[in-house]
Formats: sequence, structure tokens, C-alpha cells
Amino acid sequence: MIDKSGNTMSIYALPRCPLSADQPFQMTELHIRALPGNRIFPHWHDDFELIYIISGKMEFDLRQKAYLISAGEGLFLNSGELHFIHAYQSYDCRFVIFRISPLLFAQTNQSPIYKNYIHPIISNSSFGFLPLVPKVPWQKYILETMKKMVQLCDKKSFGYEIKVQHFIHEIFYYIFQNIPAQKELTQRELRDLKRIKDVLSYLHETLQEKHRLSDIADFCHLSNSECCRLFQRNLRLSPMEYLNQHRIYESLPEILKHELSMGAIAKEVGFSGSSYFSEMFKKTLGITPRTFYKTFS
Repeated sequence: MIDKSGNTMSIYALPRCPLSADQPFQMTELHIRALPGNRIFPHWHDDFELIYIISGKMEFDLRQKAYLISAGEGLFLNSGELHFIHAYQSYDCRFVIFRISPLLFAQTNQSPIYKNYIHPIISNSSFGFLPLVPKVPWQKYILETMKKMVQLCDKKSFGYEIKVQHFIHEIFYYIFQNIPAQKELTQRELRDLKRIKDVLSYLHETLQEKHRLSDIADFCHLSNSECCRLFQRNLRLSPMEYLNQHRIYESLPEILKHELSMGAIAKEVGFSGSSYFSEMFKKTLGITPRTFYKTFS
């Protein structure tokens, strides 16, 4: 349940599939400056996330706004919340991410716990995230509890998983009790959230295909200019910038495997050849593919 190694999980902090009943929580410890591009690329999970800042500060982007999170603070992310993370100015940041499966609370969606507590949170489109700050007493308690969870996961003493799950239940009890009354999203905001996630899923599934702006706009049922505005509002990137950068991040596990040539990897993630792939790789991450392999392997 702990991943502090230099494998794919640590590079992305972006797992490929949701957690299971056999592994209902997972802790990952990261340094923002040690991540490719000093960031975590836009993504979302079916799991909940609890994030705790151990030292430094960094920037979270959620729902078209940027939030600066500093040492001793944290964040709760609802299931399905699109977000991305950047280094802030010259600061480093050491932080932990706890992914928590809804299955930790209820094995089926028919159980009373799921119906009464989990489903209302997951289905509440207006409640996407909750900043956690020490000046609010109940949030301070959550942050202190998360520190204890980190210590337990670091030591891995006998029975630590049971204690961590106990703490997770306690944290969620306070979240359930204190979900803020947030303004309901407008129909346009709801449509935008669904549309951006749908198009990102589409691009992920068709990564190897050639895409033009007009293709992406057609999928969104928008004009080219409106499609660009949708991406800029939610991701601070144009559609083609997102697509090329997404392809670069998708190439990272293959580069680390060191089984295919750069040309083969380039084609696998949708680039026409290794030259353009290398050019975009350096533009996106600031280093060449070979330097990336030497640094992270």
C-alpha cells in the first residue's frame, strides 16, 4: 500500500486503474522537483485523494482556479475530480498522496454506508475538493491525523494497515459532518466539466491516431475557437499542446523499460518519428529522452 520507489507510480502519481478491496488505500511520497517537468499532468481518479504537504509549497489547479498549498496544509479531492499540480516559483515541495478506494467504506453500492454517505459525496458535482488548513479546528485534526498515517506507513509496524484504515474512517467522518455548502454549478459549468473529461478520455483512447484541432473540436461539438477556450479554461493548454504533452508523459514508462527504440516508442504514443518526439520531449520536460532514462532509471 506504500509506493516510495522510483517506478511509474512515482513518476506520474497517476495510476492506471482504481484501487481494489484487497488494496483499499495507497500512500505515495513525492518531491515536486524530482518529477518530470516539475509537475503532475492533468488527470483524475475514481478513488478519493488526501494530500498532505510535508515541506515547501506548490500549486494545485482545480476547476479553473489555482490554489497555493504550503507545509502543514492539505487537500481532499473527491472521486473523479480533474486536477494537476505544478512547482511554485523556486520552491521544492515534499508531499504525500493517499489514494482511498470507496470500497474501503462499502463493498457494494447497495450497502447502507454507500447509499447514505459515499454516493452523496461522489454524486455531488458541486463538491469537488476541500482545502485543509490548520486554522480551522476540525481541519487541523484531519491534518494531524494524516501526519500520523504517514508515520505509520513509514514504519510499517505489525497491524499498521488496520490503524491507517481506522484513521481514514475518522477523517471521512469529519468530512461528512462538515461538507461546505458550495454554490451549485451552472448547467454550463456542468457541461464543461463533462465535456473536458470526455474529450481527454477520447484522446487517451486514440493516442496513436493523427489528430487535428478540427477533429478534437468536432468531438466536442464546438467550433475550433470554442474548443481552444475550453482547454485553456480547464488546463491552461491548447488542445494540441495537451495532446503532445500527454503523449510525452505516456512515453515515460516505455522509456524506463528500455525495451524499444526511441523511434518505436515515438510511434507507439502517436508521433510520426523520433526527431519530432525528441523535440517535443525536451520542450515539455526540459531534458532529452536519454537524459530522462539516465536520471530516472
